[in-house]
Amino acid sequence: NTTIAECERELGALLGPAFEIQPPASRGQQFEAVLAGYAMMVTISSVFALFIGMFIIYNSFAIAVTQRRSEIGILRALGATRGQIQWLFLGESVVMGLVGSIAGLALGILIARAIASSVSTIIADVYFVAQRAEDLAINPLVLGLALAIGLATSLVAAAIPARNAARVDPVRALQKGKYQVLSAGESRLRAILAAVLGVVSVACLSAAGSRPVFYTGYVLAMVVVPLLLGPLLSLGLARTIRPVLKWLRPVEGALAADSLIQAPRRTSASVIALMLSLALVVAFSGMARASYESIIDWMNTTFNADLFVSPTPSFNIQTTRFPATMASEIAALPGVERVQMFRNGRIMFRKTPVTIVAIEMGSVAQTARRRPVAGNAEEMYRRSAAGEGLIVSDNFAELQHLTLGEILEIPAPYGLIRLPIVGIIVDYSDQQGTILMDRSLFITYWHDDSVRDFRVYLTPGATVSEVRQRILERYAGLRQVFVLTNDELKSYILKITGQWFGLTSVQVAVAVLVAILGIVNTLTVSIIDRRRELGVLRAVGALRGQIRRTIWIEALSIGVIGLILGYALGAINLYYILQIVHRDIVGMRLDYEFPLTTALALVPTILGAAFVAALWPAESAVRGSLVEALEYE
Repeated sequence: NTTIAECERELGALLGPAFEIQPPASRGQQFEAVLAGYAMMVTISSVFALFIGMFIIYNSFAIAVTQRRSEIGILRALGATRGQIQWLFLGESVVMGLVGSIAGLALGILIARAIASSVSTIIADVYFVAQRAEDLAINPLVLGLALAIGLATSLVAAAIPARNAARVDPVRALQKGKYQVLSAGESRLRAILAAVLGVVSVACLSAAGSRPVFYTGYVLAMVVVPLLLGPLLSLGLARTIRPVLKWLRPVEGALAADSLIQAPRRTSASVIALMLSLALVVAFSGMARASYESIIDWMNTTFNADLFVSPTPSFNIQTTRFPATMASEIAALPGVERVQMFRNGRIMFRKTPVTIVAIEMGSVAQTARRRPVAGNAEEMYRRSAAGEGLIVSDNFAELQHLTLGEILEIPAPYGLIRLPIVGIIVDYSDQQGTILMDRSLFITYWHDDSVRDFRVYLTPGATVSEVRQRILERYAGLRQVFVLTNDELKSYILKITGQWFGLTSVQVAVAVLVAILGIVNTLTVSIIDRRRELGVLRAVGALRGQIRRTIWIEALSIGVIGLILGYALGAINLYYILQIVHRDIVGMRLDYEFPLTTALALVPTILGAAFVAALWPAESAVRGSLVEALEYE
């Protein structure tokens, strides 16, 4: 019996280096390459969601500690040790983490099936390859790891409330929640550590030749430093907006601001969750906007022909082609000024599937001249048209670590192409990279003059619809021909692009939802912690409407603080995400542009959500028993 590997070696020795020998299973490598970028973004968003969830759990246990503060004091007075109190809450966190993780696994499988269905639809639209979305690979090791991460997250999040509950003495446990206050020493320590780690993160970015160093800096800048500064910044912004709130509503505004100022720990948990969520939203929105605008610019330059003649409705099918003789036949039709022949295919370069494009460089230089990222445009087109060099895409050069002037060796069926890179351009034809050469060079080394599609330019005054009809009539009954207009082709490309961007919107929506739940938790903690205070206010004549408005303003203030910090952190996160896209995902250089439209749209969304989140806590505060509130402590 001969193994697949042995068969590959024997066929490779027989056919020579010009042919790539692969088993049928390796056809999925292209799809894996396409999905690699999406997988990276999912990983990043998952890490953010994990930290956001951690703060929600933290707030949940803060609620439990606050609600049971009197009970904790009694247990301590009766002889319960600090360790017993701490393990009481940690044990609860294990149970809650186990239940939540199991529910999360079930929900995750459902979401994975939905995403798999969407991805299979995209692959079917792009590559016309049928996929079975119901065949979801469920690895028990992955599920076990996810369960372990859920339990660990729950334990870590509950550790601080459990420690706080265990360390207070019985007398203080029966007092109002002063443990929420930050000491001056702790504030200074947080600020110093944040400054030091911030400098380290910048240094890691400067020395980003190493991937581990770069991602270490990313984690420091996007997670560790914000966690350290979150309470301090929340406190500072609460003090800043207090005069404004007091001016708007002298009583309710001042009470709401004071509640935030007096409990920075409680406030910062929700603010940090909201901040991380918004940082994720801003980064993904900015990346999508930059990608979209770059794709639009690429399409307007590359696909500027009036008509595109193809043998299939999809431009990603490469096996069906036209004979080259059709070029002269189409050129002879009335209204046609120029016809360009286009041919593409896939080759393996350093064990990576990339696209090779054969075009008429001389003609393209006159109609679709592209500005190079590296190299001189005039020399680039002149040398490539003469068969003296190759043009490569920016992402290909980045992912393969190639530079201008470097010699490429490309095995072809009829010889080894060994030519320098004469230009590097932005091109979105393939996520793994594109090599462009003159059509004459391709014919020499492949002995194949067939054409994938024709780009048709019309004479001035010619009507697109009329010329399109002439082409269809010319080949009616002779061969299958699809003629797309410029707008139709661009719409097809943008449709596929929009489907990819649509996959990230689910993660963004979940992140914002989790942050909103954090606001609910924060307000619930606030009401429990201030139960006596609210009772006293009602006893001295405060109206229910005033209590409601106080809590509403507090919720809106948390939203405002979260928006400010989220936008600031999002601006930094966007820079890192663009660097990750450039370095590790598709190798594209995307322009930095803060997504102002998305940021403005998030203002009413977050503030509206914060207000809705405050309705139930507000009603809970005003409808509770006044007697119980006054005897709470």
